[in-house]
Amino acid sequence: MIYGFHFSIGGKESYLTALREAETLGVNAVQIFAKSPRAWRKKALPQALAERFRAARELLGIQSLVIHASYLVNLGAEGELFEKSVHSLADDLEKARLLGAEAVVVHPGSGELARIREGLFATTKLAPSPARLLVENTVGGGKKRGATPEELAELVRDTPFGLALDTSHAWAMGYRPVAFLDELERLGLLPRLALVHFNDARHERGSRRDVHASLGEGTMGEALTELLKDARVRTLPFIMETPKADDAKNLATFKAWLVACGCRP
Repeated sequence: MIYGFHFSIGGKESYLTALREAETLGVNAVQIFAKSPRAWRKKALPQALAERFRAARELLGIQSLVIHASYLVNLGAEGELFEKSVHSLADDLEKARLLGAEAVVVHPGSGELARIREGLFATTKLAPSPARLLVENTVGGGKKRGATPEELAELVRDTPFGLALDTSHAWAMGYRPVAFLDELERLGLLPRLALVHFNDARHERGSRRDVHASLGEGTMGEALTELLKDARVRTLPFIMETPKADDAKNLATFKAWLVACGCRP
C-alpha cells in the first residue's frame, strides 16, 4: 500500500525536511504545505531546490507526493478574497509542477457551488500543471461547501478535478467512511477519488466538529478498519493528518490494522 503523513517543510532544509522525516519513518507517501497555510505571502521556489527535492524523492522511492492548499483559500468568495484564493491555489499548483507532485488538495470554501467551480477553473487556467486538483470533503457549517457527496458531485462533475476523502470529516458529517464511499459510487464519483486522508476523530459522529485524533484514540473505532478492508480504496494513497508528536505510534497502529485486515503493509 501507499501510505504516509503530512510533513513539515520547516527548518534549514525547507522542502527536503519532509523527505527526511518520511525516510526516518519508512513511509512512501508525503503531503506538505507549499507555504504557510495561514498566510497569503508566497515565496519563490528556487529551481535548484526543486531539482534536489525531485532527485531525493526518487532516491527514497516516495510513490505519492501531495500539496495541501492554504486554509485561507475560499473559492466561493467574491472580490479580493476570491482573487487572493485563486492566486494562492495557483501558486500551489505551480510549486506542485516544480516539485513533481501528483496532486494539490483544497477545501472548496464557502459560497455558491457555481462560484467555487469558477474558482477551480480559474486556478488551473492561471497555472497549468500536471498535478491534479483534488476537492476535499468538509464538515460543513455555515455556507461551507463540499460536506456531502451530492455537493462534491456538483463541484467536480464534467470537470478534470478529482476528490480527496477525509475520514474524520465524513464522520463529523454523520457518515461512516465506507457509507460515504458508497454514496460516491452511487453518484458515479468513485473514479474521481484519488486520495484518502486517514484520520480518527475526537468527537462523536455527526458532531460537525473538525478535530483529528490519533488512530485508535478517537471515536471512530471499527469505522476506520472497515475502510482499510475495502478493495475500492486499496490502491489509493493514505495520508495521516494525525497529531505530529504521535507519528511513530500512529504508523505502528496503521500497520497493525493492515495486518489484521489481511493487507500487506
